[in-house]
Amino acid sequence: MKTFCILGLAAVLASPAAFAAGDMPKGSVSGYLTMTDVDVGGFTDDGTGIGIRGWAQISGMFFAHGEFQTSSLDNSDVDQLRVGGGVIGSINPSAMWLAKAEFISIGNDFSDQSGIGVHGGAMFMPAPAVDLFGTVGYLTTDDTDGIEINVGGGYAFSRMLGGFIDYRTYMGSVDPNGDFEVSDIHVGVSMKF
Repeated sequence: MKTFCILGLAAVLASPAAFAAGDMPKGSVSGYLTMTDVDVGGFTDDGTGIGIRGWAQISGMFFAHGEFQTSSLDNSDVDQLRVGGGVIGSINPSAMWLAKAEFISIGNDFSDQSGIGVHGGAMFMPAPAVDLFGTVGYLTTDDTDGIEINVGGGYAFSRMLGGFIDYRTYMGSVDPNGDFEVSDIHVGVSMKF
């Protein structure tokens, strides 16, 4: 049951194809499994976890989104919370651009970081059931700042159900320890409504 709930929730931002489709959905909920790697000042840790994300159209081109992810690593647990909103527009019939801002909180047993992130990117539909996306963003938290990259793709099994895989990495720095990097691979399913 837990796996089904996670997979059912994974749809939130996972399927950019929904925006380019003629009958655009009003939102999506996604559940996913994640593999997480953390590197803080040369101390590395990895593990697996679960997450849920979603988005909903507010009006016209504007949307709100949220995500919660928890990962159990070898030496600690890492939780991530993201809440924000953005705008999306058309490039051509099979491509869209997006811009978003969000509140971000990343915490583990040793450190909690909260702040904001701004992102821009694009989504493409190379085939009717296939979508690809990529975003680049800048995050600044209590003690860190840096670049975040997110790339991935999805496949629509039906009008409402899809699967996806994506890779997200935050390449930040923190004083006095140096690097603060968190990378995730997400695999999940999406439900559009």
